[in-house]
Amino acid sequence: MYEIWNRFQYMLSPQFDIYENAAKVVRGKVADIGCGTGFGTHILTRNATEVHGYEIDNGALRFCQRVFGNKKIWFHYGDIVKGLSGQYDFVTMIDVIEHIEQDRKALMNCKALLKDSGIFILSTPNRLSRYRKAQTHVREYSHSELKTLLKRVFTQVDIRDFKFDEPTSKYSNPIVAVCGNR
Repeated sequence: MYEIWNRFQYMLSPQFDIYENAAKVVRGKVADIGCGTGFGTHILTRNATEVHGYEIDNGALRFCQRVFGNKKIWFHYGDIVKGLSGQYDFVTMIDVIEHIEQDRKALMNCKALLKDSGIFILSTPNRLSRYRKAQTHVREYSHSELKTLLKRVFTQVDIRDFKFDEPTSKYSNPIVAVCGNR
């Protein structure tokens, strides 16, 4: 029952919208870091040729492997802080970075997964907003704090809202970043 409730909460969250908008952008081979129950990973298969979901929670991993099997999707155990292998056109990390103590190391490992022209898409709650605070968050970021962190890893960082539009306020939540090294 917990897995069903967790999935239902997920579908009601802005994560669903972020995955819907990311699915319009991603192509080729995609890695979804911290895929959870796999719902968003499944959405990414719409335009991608293959999607690999990585998760450290074995219960969530078993769930997504049972529910979301198809020819374009694979789920793996993986810890982004320890590093993963592969080369991807796109790497997504939707509402994960706020749970990671070693955020910069995780971002460096995401960058290492990207092909030279690859794109990294990340989302996280805005610490300036009153929405979606959680005790499981190691830290939260404002737009400027997130951009500063990402600029230490990527040469191009574009901050967006959950619709991938320009943010209308420093309080807009969640924050989406689209990054690359071109």
